[in-house]
Amino acid sequence: MAGPMDSVGRAAKSNMLLIVECGHCYHVGRFRANDVAQVVGWNKPLEAIRFRCKRCSRKDTTVRTQFIDQDRPLKGYIWTLQKFKV
Repeated sequence: MAGPMDSVGRAAKSNMLLIVECGHCYHVGRFRANDVAQVVGWNKPLEAIRFRCKRCSRKDTTVRTQFIDQDRPLKGYIWTLQKFKV
């Protein structure tokens, strides 16, 4: 067991997904915790991350974690961090 996930870094070390759900339109997005940690910082608490909904542009979101099962393919899309060339 990985223990309580209180920061993005701890979820990234456990190879988890962050499931973000909009409280207004219930749109769901899935992000790899490692990608999110690279953007917001490794010590950022999960409650402090503010996502903006892609559909309704509100910031009323909840974040929960989910283990990635290596034996089963994931359903749905996972948004990944894009590397830009300079």
